[in-house]
Amino acid sequence: MRMKIKIIAASTTLFILLGAVLGVQQYISSQITSRVEREMPKASGVSASIPLADLPSNIASDSIKSVDINIKSFALKENGTKTSLDISASNISKAKPTMAGSLEVTATISPSTIAESSEFNNAQIVGNTLQVSAGPGGVGTALLIPKYSNSQLYFELQSISIFGNQIPASSLPAELQDQIKSKSQRSLTPPKGLKVESVSLSSKGLSVKMFGSNIQLGNLGSSL
Repeated sequence: MRMKIKIIAASTTLFILLGAVLGVQQYISSQITSRVEREMPKASGVSASIPLADLPSNIASDSIKSVDINIKSFALKENGTKTSLDISASNISKAKPTMAGSLEVTATISPSTIAESSEFNNAQIVGNTLQVSAGPGGVGTALLIPKYSNSQLYFELQSISIFGNQIPASSLPAELQDQIKSKSQRSLTPPKGLKVESVSLSSKGLSVKMFGSNIQLGNLGSSL
C-alpha cells in the first residue's frame, strides 16, 4: 500500500514538473512571438517554437539558443507580394533590439500567386519547374527553372515539348533564352547581412532561401 502511494506521489510530482517545464517553454515561445510581431508589423500568423532540450540554457543565459519562427503572411517591400516566411535563428539576444547570431530565412510565394503574376500563358508548377504554353497557339509546352544572379530573380528555359517531341534548351536559339529571362526578370535585393543561397520550385511555390549572421530582426522586417 505504501509503495503504491509512493508511486502515485512520484507520478503526480513528475506531471507537475513536466507541466511547469512546458509552461515555461510556452511562455518563452509566446514572448518571442510578441517580439517578432512588434519588430515585424507587416507579419501575420506568427508562431515560434524552441527545443525543449534548450530550456535550461535559455533560462540561465542572456540569449535564446535556437528558435524556429513561422510567419504565414508577409508583404514584401519591393512589390507587396505576399509570402510565407520560415525563419531559423540561433543565439538570439533577449535584450532589445533583438539580434540573431545566425539567421536562415526561406520566403515562399504560393503557386496561385506565381500563376497570377506570371507573364507566361497557362503557368503552373510541375515538379520543380514552371510549365507554360509555348509555340503558335500554345500547341507546345516549355519548362522553366528559377535562377538568381546579381539581385535579379528570373526563369531559365530548360526544354520545349511540341507534339510530344522534347527539345532541350541547348538545341534552341540563344535569343529565346534571353527573351525568357527578360520577360520574367524581377529585382530581389536581400536584407542587409543576408545572402541568397538558393531558389527553387515545389508544390509549396517559389522558395528563396537566404542566410546571414548578426542580423537585427527589426531591420529584417523593414527591409524585406
